Amino acid sequence: MNSRRDSLRAVLLDLDDTLLGNDIERFLPPYFAALGRRMAQFVAPDDLVKMLLASTRVMMKNDDPAITNQQVFDADFFPRLGRPAAEVRPTIAAFYEEDFPALKCHTQTRPQARLLVRALFDQGFDVVVATNPMFPRRAIEHRLDWAGVLDFPFKLVTSYENSHFCKPNPHYYEEILGRLDCRPDQAIMVGDDLSNDIEPAAQVGLHTYWIVEPPAQAGSASYTGRHGSLADCLAWVQSGGLKSG
Repeated sequence: MNSRRDSLRAVLLDLDDTLLGNDIERFLPPYFAALGRRMAQFVAPDDLVKMLLASTRVMMKNDDPAITNQQVFDADFFPRLGRPAAEVRPTIAAFYEEDFPALKCHTQTRPQARLLVRALFDQGFDVVVATNPMFPRRAIEHRLDWAGVLDFPFKLVTSYENSHFCKPNPHYYEEILGRLDCRPDQAIMVGDDLSNDIEPAAQVGLHTYWIVEPPAQAGSASYTGRHGSLADCLAWVQSGGLKSG
């Protein structure tokens, strides 16, 4: 990164497997199982998973800036389910309030996460939780709580209610920058996923920091930018790395 500190304004932080230890591929099966139990009055659990995945694929392909991810998902999902949204939404809301918190056991708190977020706020940056906005805000709030950072006044937390694109669509990053009134070279994306976090952010022009555990794994990738573990990133920020470039 070669921009000066006075031009760097915003830090975008991925959530799963960055601030929170959460391999999403391992998290999804217990998530689907819990949601299937809650939704069993409407649809068989196996059929529910197929519907959710199909509607999620439709949502991820959306490229219309006038339609939120939630609107795209709902327009595809509820007709598949064959039930009106108003009938089903209270059950889904109850799931996120009552059942979703039990999934915390499938994640791991990373002590460096809170220290990193605190350091960024102390240094005056606009901090964004740039998690792939495929989940409702309530699900993201729970995961922020599990990560120990829910209480911070983030400039923006992307969710399917307030976002119009999903990762790895570069428009996802452009939308965030637009909301911040921030140039790409004034922002840095910190995340663990090369294809979702690092490459599309770099394509838009953001600086990047790849969280890779252990850092030696970076040797197998073509990425040559700044990288390291979450602890490495924390140490870099605390030592003034974002100030010196």
